[in-house]
Amino acid sequence: MFEKIKKAKQLGIIARHRMGDYMELVPILMKIQWHYFSAQIISYVVLFLLALLSLIFLGVAIIVSYWETPYRVASAWSVVALYAFSACGVFLVSQNRTRPISPFETLRTELEKDAQLVKDTI
Repeated sequence: MFEKIKKAKQLGIIARHRMGDYMELVPILMKIQWHYFSAQIISYVVLFLLALLSLIFLGVAIIVSYWETPYRVASAWSVVALYAFSACGVFLVSQNRTRPISPFETLRTELEKDAQLVKDTI
């Protein structure tokens, strides 16, 4: 009986010590995730703007190339179809993108390790 009380006291000391580690780990993980998130948002905005400009100029170039021909209307509708297929392609690619690991995966792993230590001790 006294052995279990002694083990519980030791576990309490370990838990109290580890709580400080967890409190230090949370802000670090949040800063890392904010850096990743902000860099990703900036790159997506730049990519979106450049892709939009390239599609606009591609459409204008196609229509201008066929302006003096009887295929002017067909070329304009082809540009519309190109835009629609591009939008569908971007949507499908974005849906199949793999997600990064959870922001607090490291914290969860540490908590699981400590829970296993408690189970092994008891």
